[in-house]
Amino acid sequence: MTETYQLRHAVLALVVVLALPPSPGRAETGNDVRVLRGLMIDRLALMEQVAAYKWNSKLPIDDPVREENVLKATMARARSAGLDQETARRFIVSQMEAAKSVQRYYFAKWQDQGATHVTGASDLVTELRPRIGALSARLIAAMAEGGSQLEECSAVTVLRPVPPALSDVPRAWNIAVDGVLGEHGGCP
Repeated sequence: MTETYQLRHAVLALVVVLALPPSPGRAETGNDVRVLRGLMIDRLALMEQVAAYKWNSKLPIDDPVREENVLKATMARARSAGLDQETARRFIVSQMEAAKSVQRYYFAKWQDQGATHVTGASDLVTELRPRIGALSARLIAAMAEGGSQLEECSAVTVLRPVPPALSDVPRAWNIAVDGVLGEHGGCP
C-alpha cells in the first residue's frame, strides 16, 4: 500500500467517526442539562394558562389532595427511571412549588388590575393537565439522564439564569432550579 492510500483511508475513517452520533455514555457535557432546562421552561410557561383557568373558574391555586396524588404517581415514575428517592422528591416538590409561585404571581396581577375574567385560558382538564403530565414525564427522564452532570458546577451555569420567557417570575424559576441542583446550587 502506498502512503497516499493509507492516508486516504485514515482520513475517511476519521470522517466516518466524526459523522457518527455520540454514544450514550459519551454525550457532550451539558446537553442533558440543557434539555432539562428547556423542559422546565416549557412546563412553567404553561402555568399562566393554568392560573387563568383557575382564576376564571374561581378555583384555588393549592389543591393538597391532587398535589399528593401527583406526587405519588410521579415518585413511582421516578423510581422506574432509577432516580434516587430523596432527589426525586426534592425535584418534584420544587417543580410543583414553582408552578404555584407562577400562578400566585398572575392571581396577584389580575387582582391588582381588577380583572374578573382572563382571556386565552385553555381547559385545565382536557388540554393543560395532559401537556403538563407529558412534560413531567420527560422531566423525570431528563433528571435521570442528567445524572452526574447535575453535580458539576457547569450545570449551575446552564440552569441558574432566569429565562427571558419567565423574567416576570424569577422566584419561581429559582425554586425550580434549586430543586434540581440541591446542595450543588452553591457553585460560583
